[in-house]
Amino acid sequence: MARCVRHRSCAGPTVVLLVQPERDDRDMYAEYLSHMGLTLLCVQDATDALRLAARADVVVTGILLPGALDGCGLTAALKSNPATQHIPIVVLTVCAWIHEEERARRAGCDVFLSKPCLPQTLFREIRRALDATELKAT
Repeated sequence: MARCVRHRSCAGPTVVLLVQPERDDRDMYAEYLSHMGLTLLCVQDATDALRLAARADVVVTGILLPGALDGCGLTAALKSNPATQHIPIVVLTVCAWIHEEERARRAGCDVFLSKPCLPQTLFREIRRALDATELKAT
């Protein structure tokens, strides 16, 4: 059976890969997004995110990640891979400096959000990013 490019076009729920190093952040956002009907894959680093990214409809990542690859490196790796380049990426980070936003956008992020960020705002921006991706595909 062929895999759909986007889960939303299939019967299944939207899958969000949430890459946040802090457990409290992962838990809070995952609980809210799950309550809103999204399916979550939660990891704390880029290595695990790269392994799971092809299963996601959207990636939400921080910039400060443990390991050799930060969130901008993760974004660039996903956007350079034909299997994942179509996936919208939301950067959700405490690194709110303008140079970090510029670096994230150069890497290919679709949305940049600084913390603190209400879960409702994150949900709204995920929906927007998915809708924009769908429009590009048509």
